[in-house]
Formats: sequence, C-alpha cells, structure tokens
Amino acid sequence: MTSARVSRALLTLAGFVLLASGAHAAPPPAEAFGLIPQVTDVEISPNGKLAAWGDSSGATQKVVIFDLENNRNVRALAIESGLKLRGINWTDDETILFEVSLAYDFGRPRGRLHYLSEMFRTLAADVSGGPARTLLMADQRGFITGSVLLAARTAKPKTITMWTLDRPAVNFREELGSRFKGDPTGIWVPSVFEVDTRTGLGTLIAQGTTATEDWLVDQSGAPIVRSDSDGGVYTVLAKVGKEWREIHRQVDQGDLVIYGLTGDGTAVVAIGTMGKDRDTLWAIPLDGSGAKVLLENQEAEAESVRLDPFTGVPINVRLGGANEETRWIDVQAETRHRAISRAFQGKRTRIVSRSADGSRVIVEVDGTNLPSTYYLVDFTAKKADIVGEEYPALADQPLGERTAISYKARDGTQIPAYLTTPPSAKAEKLPLVVLPHGGPEARDYPRFDWLSQFLATRGYLVLQPQFRGSTGFGEEFRLAGYGEWGGLMQDDVTDGVKWLIEQGQADASRVCIVGASYGGFAALAGAALTPELYRCAASINGVTDLPSFIKYIATRSGSESERYRYVIESIGPPTSDKVEKRSPARIADRIRAPILLIHGEDDTNVPIEQAERMQKALKKLDKPYALVKLPDEDHWLSRGETRLRVLKELETFLGANL
Repeated sequence: MTSARVSRALLTLAGFVLLASGAHAAPPPAEAFGLIPQVTDVEISPNGKLAAWGDSSGATQKVVIFDLENNRNVRALAIESGLKLRGINWTDDETILFEVSLAYDFGRPRGRLHYLSEMFRTLAADVSGGPARTLLMADQRGFITGSVLLAARTAKPKTITMWTLDRPAVNFREELGSRFKGDPTGIWVPSVFEVDTRTGLGTLIAQGTTATEDWLVDQSGAPIVRSDSDGGVYTVLAKVGKEWREIHRQVDQGDLVIYGLTGDGTAVVAIGTMGKDRDTLWAIPLDGSGAKVLLENQEAEAESVRLDPFTGVPINVRLGGANEETRWIDVQAETRHRAISRAFQGKRTRIVSRSADGSRVIVEVDGTNLPSTYYLVDFTAKKADIVGEEYPALADQPLGERTAISYKARDGTQIPAYLTTPPSAKAEKLPLVVLPHGGPEARDYPRFDWLSQFLATRGYLVLQPQFRGSTGFGEEFRLAGYGEWGGLMQDDVTDGVKWLIEQGQADASRVCIVGASYGGFAALAGAALTPELYRCAASINGVTDLPSFIKYIATRSGSESERYRYVIESIGPPTSDKVEKRSPARIADRIRAPILLIHGEDDTNVPIEQAERMQKALKKLDKPYALVKLPDEDHWLSRGETRLRVLKELETFLGANL
C-alpha cells in the first residue's frame, strides 16, 4: 500500500463517493488490458498487522509484505525468472506461504521426444528475512507436480498439513489428476503429511489408496475424512480410532467434492448431484446415517463452498446460473459481508481474507465493467484503505456494458450467454466477435473479463455463449455436451450468432470467432463447419486435431488414467469417424476465412504440436493463415508481455478482417 494509494483512500464505511471521468476520445491502450493483474492474492496476517500480496507491476514479479500499522514495506521477495506466482497464504504472523509453478522439460523419458509439465511448489518465507524454503516436495516426490494445503494452521507451532502423491519410485506421469485408479503397484498413493515450515520436511500421518481423491482435516490438522473414487464407485470414509469407516457410497452417480465439516463437526459438507438434476449442497453425517440436503435451488446449482480460514467451517455457498448468487451458512460472516456491501453499493464485494478476530478484512470490489480493487477495511476505525488495483490503468476508463442474456437454440433449448456492448454504443449492426469459453466443462461469469472488455473497447460486440456442456446450469445441460465437440455444442454457438444477426444487433457480414483452449477448437470448427458465417477465426492454445490430441493424452497420462477415460467419454475414441470429421485440421479444405493461430510453446495442456498440425493443413491447401508462437508461455497466458502480444495480434487481425 504505497502512500499514493493511501492518499486515494481513507474512505468511511458510511458510504463511498465514486467520481466518473468524462468520455475519452481514444480507447485505453492494449497495455492497460494485456499486462497481468498488477496486484493479486491480497492476504492479511492473523493479527491483522501485516498484509501480503503479489506485485506484478515491475519487471520482476514479487511477493510484497506490508506493515499496515506503520505504512511501509517490510519485505519484497522476488519470484525467480521462469517461475509464476499462483497464490499466497499466511500460516502465522511471522510466516507466509506462496505457491509458484514452472513449465519443466523432462527431456526424453522412456524414449519420448518431449515431455513438458507444469510443476507446482509451495514455499515458506519469514517476514524477518532469510531464504524461502520449498515445502514437502523433495526427495522421491521431486517429479510430482504439487501438493494440496489442507490446514495452514494446526495444533503444532510452525506446522501445516498437506497432501500429495507419495511413491517409492520415479514414474513419469502427468499432474495429480492422472494417477492410475486401482493401480496394484501402489505407485500413486495420496498421502497426508505434517510439514515443518522452518525446514520444509514432512512427516507421514495418513495414507490413502490409489483411488483416494481428497482429504479433510480437523482444526488440529489431523486427517478425519477422505474420499475415494474407483470404477464408478465413490465413497466417503471417516477416521474412527485407527480405522477408516465408510459413511457414504454411491455408484454411477459421479463424484462429490468434499469441502469441510459442519459447524458442529458432525457431518461433511459436499457438493454433488446424488441423482438430482443439478449439483446440490449436502451434509453427510459422520455416523453414516445418510446424506441430507443442506441447500437446493431449482434455478441454479451449487458451484463452490467458501470456508472460514481459521475454523475451517463452511461460511457460504456460491450458486451458478447466469447471475451469481451467494447463500450464507455462517451468520457472523454474513453480518460482516452485509456491512461491506452497504458501503460499496452496486458493486460486487467479496471478503477474501480476515484477521483472526475479524476486526480487519481484505475486500475485493469489482463489477462487470469494473476491474478488481482490494481494500483494507478496519471495522474498529470505520474506514477503508485501498491496498491495490488489478488493472490501475483502467481506473475511470469507459468500458463495455456486460449483460446476461439468453437465446433459443434450434431445438428450443434456452442458451444462457453474456453480451458486452462497446462503450457508448448501441447494439445495432455492430461487428461481432464470438468468444466461446474453454473447458468445455467450464463457464464464463458476470464479472470483469479482460479479453471481452478489450474487444468491446475496440468497437466490437462480444458474445460469450454458455453452450451445452458448460457447468453451472444443471447436470443435464452439462452432460449434453458429451460427445458433441463440433456437434451440438458448436450448434449452440452458431445459433447465438444467427440470433444476434436476426435481432439486428450484429452485422452479418462482419463476424469473427475467437477462443482459447476448447474455445480455440470451437473457433476453428466454426470456420470449417459453418464457413459462410465467419469472416475470420482465431485460436489461442486450441485443439485442432482430435484423434492426435486423444493419443497425446494416452501417451502422457496413460491409457488407464482418469484423464484419458474422461477424454474418451467427453470427446469419443480416436478411431471414431465422427471425431475425425469434426477435427478442424482434417477438414481444413472447408475453411474460407483467414485463420490466426496463437500458441504457447510451454503449453502442457494442449501441446503446440496441435497448432502446427493446423498450420500444416492450411499451408498445404494454400489457405490464408498466420501462426504466432509464444516462447516461455503456458496454457493460461501467465506472462504479461505474452498476453499483451496476444491482444496486439488480435487487434491487427480483427481490424484487417472486420
């Protein structure tokens, strides 16, 4: 919190006055959107006297520790070149934890030409100084991608609880989700450790089976619940003495996500369907007496549960649907939130961190056209100070109006979507950019989105369809996307474009489709399957050849892995005629529009070889295309200079074609 930032703050909780600037003749530069968020992961220490956050405003990303009492920086830990900051936490008033990742090239294990993997590590550092320590992930676990923090505070000082995959021998496989279910060798065994934050060393305290999915611990940090999933059978087990007793079992109903224990400690809080048509919040009693519904909504499904950082008790549940909604479980937490919301009328507010006594909290404030600003709210002093902003260059800049809409697909199904209109523009005959999301089992949200806002400020109407296969709109809606890459999911995107044209909002002669990951596939599939609809298409880290992508997953994760099984179920077998005929690289002869391919060279989810296959097909057919390779970039565009380059390439490409 620099003095300049503080001078902008000192706002009373009675109410805030926001001053809007006048209209700008020119849109904000690409740099204002393209740099990665400048301040992220703001966390307050348990005693409320210090704050830590990720700072990406300079040439080197760093973790800043700030003295809130004396308004000064205490320490700045530079993130080593090549590493990317992924999260921050406090374990006590003297120690912070921060997670980083690195795309690591293993070379030629087992005769493979190339094996690149995103490796995650958690480090601990002292406020007073000294080197950071890598936690747990050493020795025989050196080739495992990461660990999961179960408890940042336990009954033992300077001790946290984590779980990771523990194994006696090195076996090159992909990330946590790619272990073998029921593997008799016991190589991949999810295990829980007490970890000393001073040394980084871990002590094994619980061991699951190769089918174990997740763990829960009590307030002392001791494992108390685990979940297993194997061959369509999902179980929840509770620790009774030295034994694990099954308290819940379901067959062919998918998995649950377990979050924590109820306030009275008698039941597990979980999200899943259990035969219902949408994800529901459940309580699973530890005595095995049967799951009970905690929260069910007929319009929106439960998406996630937020836990109190000190008690581990669930405090609220976020509901899906086109417009987000929060239902509160903890009364005290709800009271704090309502006080904050009254101060920031009309804005989305979220308490992201609090002191142990609750007198100070860090609040994230944003909106559909308002980037996040982080505030320190002091209930005792009744004031709020700005800690930092994700996109400071966009402060007071006019941005697009983002609204939730829906349209009717060809079979009559209502498809949710988000439509972003250029600032001060009417949605009449505008050039349209269609922006399908990745996943495809994912979704967009009614929040600030840097890419859609960048496009809107360039004068484009932006459509983000929540096609079938998307999450957050019910189980039937999600499962409808299985086996429909280039099929029903693509039709839903197409129908959204045609609807906007029929409404007179989009210009039929000026439509481009742009997407990342699965959205990149959808962009290329749109250009190939409906060539009359699009003037251009751009794929960012997208899949282009489904059979080769499926084989890549088999080679990388193993043909018996959960990830491979999921890919076969959601896409189809690589030998399927339908899968081949929906692969853009194999039907490139149908494409008429110019194609822009952008791909990170360090992408471990979708290898750059996918873009190169598309390039080869387009070049052979003499189709107009460009391939932009992004050195040292991953699947998520984690580097500022790379993200900026993507925006500039898109701006030039769209300007030339629309």
